[in-house]
Amino acid sequence: MFGNRFTGMALASTAAMLVLSSCAFSPSEPPSDRAAAPQPNSNTDFDGTFLTGTATDNGAAPSTGDLAPPRDQRTPVARRWVQISADPADPTNGPMRNGAQRALYFFTRDTPSSGTSACEGSCAGTWPPVVVDPRGTVFVDRVPQESIGHFVRPDGLTQLTVAGRPVYRYVGDTKSKQIRGNGIDGAWFAAAPSGRAAILTPNGQNGWPAAGGTQGAHGTGGAQGAGGTYATDSTRRAGTTTTGTKSEEGPR
Repeated sequence: MFGNRFTGMALASTAAMLVLSSCAFSPSEPPSDRAAAPQPNSNTDFDGTFLTGTATDNGAAPSTGDLAPPRDQRTPVARRWVQISADPADPTNGPMRNGAQRALYFFTRDTPSSGTSACEGSCAGTWPPVVVDPRGTVFVDRVPQESIGHFVRPDGLTQLTVAGRPVYRYVGDTKSKQIRGNGIDGAWFAAAPSGRAAILTPNGQNGWPAAGGTQGAHGTGGAQGAGGTYATDSTRRAGTTTTGTKSEEGPR
């Protein structure tokens, strides 16, 4: 870029004066045509790999990544890869899940695209952040790759974001396709690729257990109220419920 400008200077002194005038700037104010600094939720400094499809489709090794035992979720073998899958029935607004079919969550106290998380310490023990090795692999299944970003947490781990929002798991989800954490404290909601709270169908059509199902005392289908409202852990911890169409007070 600068070489081309110097060539123009050599060809015409008048053009040179115009170029120098238009490009003059203070050292503290970079010109607008310079590349902008990478944003915290971008992938410009991510050295890993994005692959389309599921981990299984791409031959990921068993007991690694999302499939590692829960006690090993923060170990290098677990951070080798992460899968982010959209709901097949509603890829835009349905609940996302990882490679172990565990639900992914948004935290409403996070500031989107800030490159930070409001969930640290004991909070992160209950709501483990979705982390990956900076040279690891992210399997994207029906989720637009451009919507996935990352930032580095204070502990040095790389956490993924979707639509600018950090994503988490919930330790209370002990089986596949559970959404026990939805609505807890009025701040945690099943995450959709749109960056909003996921739309949950009460009849199980989006691949998750139907309301009134048999997940047990704390399962998404553990109880059903009037108008298709079904209980999650949130009804016992924070006195809130989710509706059969959309999580209440989730990310907008």
